[in-house]
Amino acid sequence: FYTLLRKEPTGKYLIQVCTDLPCALRGAEAFYHRLCERLELPPEGGTTDDGLFTVEQVVCLAACDKAPLAQINLDYYENLTDESIDAIIASLREESEAR
Repeated sequence: FYTLLRKEPTGKYLIQVCTDLPCALRGAEAFYHRLCERLELPPEGGTTDDGLFTVEQVVCLAACDKAPLAQINLDYYENLTDESIDAIIASLREESEAR
């Protein structure tokens, strides 16, 4: 449960990308770094300036065969590509603006 304790606030959407060895072998580390670049975050992750997204690496989301994958808040997104994560981020931005 220690991963649930935060020293700093997180964005509205917490994007956790599994980058342990099995996922890394399926391209998760490179995917994580491209995601950080897309959101203009440093390689170690962090929170976007608008406070909407926090990105972090995690170890084992228990879906190694579906990597690259991310847990965004409580939802899993599997077999991600650059195009699919762009669509997800755009959808979350729209959802956030609609509220």
